Amino acid sequence: TDELEFPWGFDFLPNGNILVTERPGHLLLLNPASGDLKPISGVPPVYYKGQGGLLDVLVPRDFDTSREVFLSFAKTLPDGSGTALAVGTLSQDGARLENLRLLFEMKTDSSGGRHFGGRMVEALDGTIFLTLGERGDRDSAQDRSRHNGSIVRINRDGSVPSDNPFVGQADILPEIWSYGHRNPQGAALDLDGVLWVSEHGARGG
Repeated sequence: TDELEFPWGFDFLPNGNILVTERPGHLLLLNPASGDLKPISGVPPVYYKGQGGLLDVLVPRDFDTSREVFLSFAKTLPDGSGTALAVGTLSQDGARLENLRLLFEMKTDSSGGRHFGGRMVEALDGTIFLTLGERGDRDSAQDRSRHNGSIVRINRDGSVPSDNPFVGQADILPEIWSYGHRNPQGAALDLDGVLWVSEHGARGG
């Protein structure tokens, strides 16, 4: 299809159809055989500015039974904006997301419209990895009392896995799995379930 506006992420449904996000805040159902696109309602409001907006979409392995769909997006926060993650249930006709729940949002917000990260990966144990950019504030990526510049790992209900590496350590947010990142937006598991991540370098590489 060539009718998309700033497409950012996509994932496959078990029947071969594709869910596609557009950064302005649209979730679409694409039939790859015909190229037909249909809008899906029920998407959360997004902070659409600069690199912000609706970001990634994740179809979990148990979709056939759960019909859950995960979305990452830039969200308006009290003093700026930051990356958030929500989950909803796709209706049987594929027309809407129902029972949308916010599972995670960055604890500290930032101004500006860049470096939201936003890629999601389902780990082999069913937990969810979410990449977070440092929001243009380099030093914040080394501050583990903030989510900026980190990869977080949460359970499907938004709770923190007990085996996250910094759980119980003072002044460190327990969702953090890895830190010191700039703007990680590529992520995938290898065949052993190890997470690999690529990120934008300081010169755009």
